[in-house]
Amino acid sequence: MTIRKKAPPQIPGFEYLHSDIVLIPGYRGSKLYNPKTKTTTWLNLQIPLSPHKKENLDLPLQITKDEPDRFIPHGILQKIAFYRFYDSLIQHMDNLSSQTNPQSFKFHKFSYDWRRSNQATSDIFLEYLKKIYATNGEKPIYILAHSNGGLITLSVLHRAPHLIAGVIFAGTPFGGAPGIFHEFKFGSPVLFNKKLQDPTTIFTYRTAFHLLPIKCNAFKNPPNDRDFYVDYFDSKEWLNSEWSNVIFEDTPRNLTIGTKEERIAYLERVLDDTKKFHDTLKFQGTEFKYPPMVTLISNVHQSNGGYPITKNQHGKWEIDFEGVIPVYGDGSVSVESTKLPDGIPYEVCYSINTHAELFEDLTAVGQAIEKIFVPKKVA
Repeated sequence: MTIRKKAPPQIPGFEYLHSDIVLIPGYRGSKLYNPKTKTTTWLNLQIPLSPHKKENLDLPLQITKDEPDRFIPHGILQKIAFYRFYDSLIQHMDNLSSQTNPQSFKFHKFSYDWRRSNQATSDIFLEYLKKIYATNGEKPIYILAHSNGGLITLSVLHRAPHLIAGVIFAGTPFGGAPGIFHEFKFGSPVLFNKKLQDPTTIFTYRTAFHLLPIKCNAFKNPPNDRDFYVDYFDSKEWLNSEWSNVIFEDTPRNLTIGTKEERIAYLERVLDDTKKFHDTLKFQGTEFKYPPMVTLISNVHQSNGGYPITKNQHGKWEIDFEGVIPVYGDGSVSVESTKLPDGIPYEVCYSINTHAELFEDLTAVGQAIEKIFVPKKVA
């Protein structure tokens, strides 16, 4: 007796899928595996419940591109415990691709080391797409890009537009995310584990600097909450601030990543690299032919719109982390920040999900797919 697989649920929009489709996750959306210890350090169920573990995710300061490191990307982080990030989407896409005609569409999952610079990852992603393009009859590829994965995708699109047929961005912080300053100062604990991503580790993440708001509008003037311009892409401003203790303090922990001179030299280099990467995201002009693009966003959750900033008694910039300016967004990225750079054409779809779960809203994803795959009718 032949047992038939249960047909996947019918969700409007997904019936239009065809060709090759690639999912690229966001910041911290890929697993990091240590081949030497044969463990998935980012992320397994034991780590959040292990406050005394000393392991960290430091990326050596001397790494600039794709030099070897003890961790390698090892698949997309679909879920952890009860938290789902890409699980529903991947299961649904896998089920659809196994049930439909093989000529219909192929689903690819791209994982990457999200600690490294977006420029380095863009180079790798470009080669990944070229390989698909070379084996599919040179047909352009559709991209599902979450958060930081959208920044990488837009950069690659501007370099090789012939490779990309359309893009769905989900919660991509084109304008940056002010909350990253909190991580630089205090780290990003994973439940009870405060050591895996302490402030020293965050300082070594090149991608963390790419998330700095691109227009230098992360800070506000306390009396009226208007934008207060501080060029935090200039290393001098970091040296004249209290934004990160890692730069100045020669603690045993900070010295594990380098001397003070090495840490400052690294800061100068990574800020310069960040500005260069931001340039790759700019509108390419009216002669550049953009493919259909949709940004999937949420506008119902309180999000970080910036911080009040003042100078302390020592004349250094100091952030009021308790005075977050609330704005609407997905809980991590504001609505304003999800807007593509000026001049680039795109459409918008909405979800009620939070940032990490935007691609779990399959109804909204289906609506975005229809906008990408079904040409508009000309009146």
